[in-house]
Amino acid sequence: MQTGTLAIYDLEKEYANSLMEFISDRQGIPLNTIAFTDREPLLTYIEENHIDILLISASSMEKSIEMGDIGKIILLSSGNILPEYAGYTSIYKYQSGENIIREVLTYYADMYQEQGMVTITKGSAEIIGIYSPVGRLGQTTFALIMGQVWAEEHSVLYINMEEFSAFNKILEQSYQGDLSDLMYYYKQNPASLPIRLQTIVNNLHGMNYVSPLLYSEDLRNISTEEWIDLIQSIAAIGTYEKIILDLSNMVTNIFQILNICNVIYMPIHDDTISFMKIAAYEEYLLQTDKENIFNKIIKVKPPKPERETWEEDYLEMQLRGNMGDFVRKIIRETVA
Repeated sequence: MQTGTLAIYDLEKEYANSLMEFISDRQGIPLNTIAFTDREPLLTYIEENHIDILLISASSMEKSIEMGDIGKIILLSSGNILPEYAGYTSIYKYQSGENIIREVLTYYADMYQEQGMVTITKGSAEIIGIYSPVGRLGQTTFALIMGQVWAEEHSVLYINMEEFSAFNKILEQSYQGDLSDLMYYYKQNPASLPIRLQTIVNNLHGMNYVSPLLYSEDLRNISTEEWIDLIQSIAAIGTYEKIILDLSNMVTNIFQILNICNVIYMPIHDDTISFMKIAAYEEYLLQTDKENIFNKIIKVKPPKPERETWEEDYLEMQLRGNMGDFVRKIIRETVA
């Protein structure tokens, strides 16, 4: 991935260095980050180098800095901004590092809307499908725990493609962007995908995830070919080693999505009706020349939750309990 330069200038050394480390440690950021806590080193640097974005304390802004080779100056504001610099973009200095990253990357993507930003090499991430034709099998819990277990040793992105995921309730979060927004940005400018993705992803115990679509109509109205193009392009960026797709029949052609998966985990129950439905599904695959999908399927029977009532630590309990142990065992047994 092509990278730009993000410079941070603040006389508060602890703040500048902490923010630099936080951004540098964030997975998938297409910016090399450097910090300055003294005026002269910054002025020397901008005389000889290009900076794509400069995050600068509003109280430290001066005319000599404006003369540097800087793509965009963003003021870190904690209160008032001098009138002569009121025309500059500003963001609140003491908000969370995650929010600062989102705002910076949004501006960075806008700056390079018309420029290529990534070299595509198809197939760099493994695509893992989680899908069962039988509902109510704890599929999403299994998929979320699998993603978090993989994230203990790999870079992972989880994408939920269910009609009603209830993620904002499950994770008690409000989101600034979702899968629909990501698709919109991608269709507008595919080259901006690496940056736009990082403005939308959230993190759960080391696993990145994109907030699912809020309205199911969006899921139905986007063609399967568009979904495949987006997923394969994310895989090609190289940021993630594993992409987990939590799938449902709301996708127009689920079989086309399953076809791009490297492996498909199918949660099952051991009751008679479930077995009959699975058998009918497998028979359909074999009779319609979809053996390639059939051969990727790994059936799993997740354990029942140790606690079925919902509390804030529900997912963490599953990760540390029987479900987490089960997923780790499945991974050991099925990964070559």
